[in-house]
Amino acid sequence: MRNIEAIFGGVLALVVLGVALYAVMNTNFAGAGGDGSNSSPGNTYSGADMTPTLTATTGQDLICECYDAAFQLAGQVDVVSPEYRTGFQQCRARGGVDGGDAWTAGWNARLSARPYEASCRSYKRRG
Repeated sequence: MRNIEAIFGGVLALVVLGVALYAVMNTNFAGAGGDGSNSSPGNTYSGADMTPTLTATTGQDLICECYDAAFQLAGQVDVVSPEYRTGFQQCRARGGVDGGDAWTAGWNARLSARPYEASCRSYKRRG
């Protein structure tokens, strides 16, 4: 009887260990850029809290700037974070409803099943 309990206990321990290893291997601890920075030009993140600061760049319009900033930030913080709210409010203030919609679309694109297909150009074509 005790051997059966030991076998089932061992199997249970292996299952728990497997789930824990899977969770650790699929967790992104450093964010998408590895150092909390943004790799796309034109969008900079200031401070250690990753609050997005949108800066105007030549050749890039505000809609794509908001879309790309939200897309990048979605891989680093949660939707209820102050960084999300700050970025959304900045885009909404500078671009009106279209800026806020672009922020939301960029955020949702990153969290979709196919983020590699998402881009500001495809977002603008749909709109």
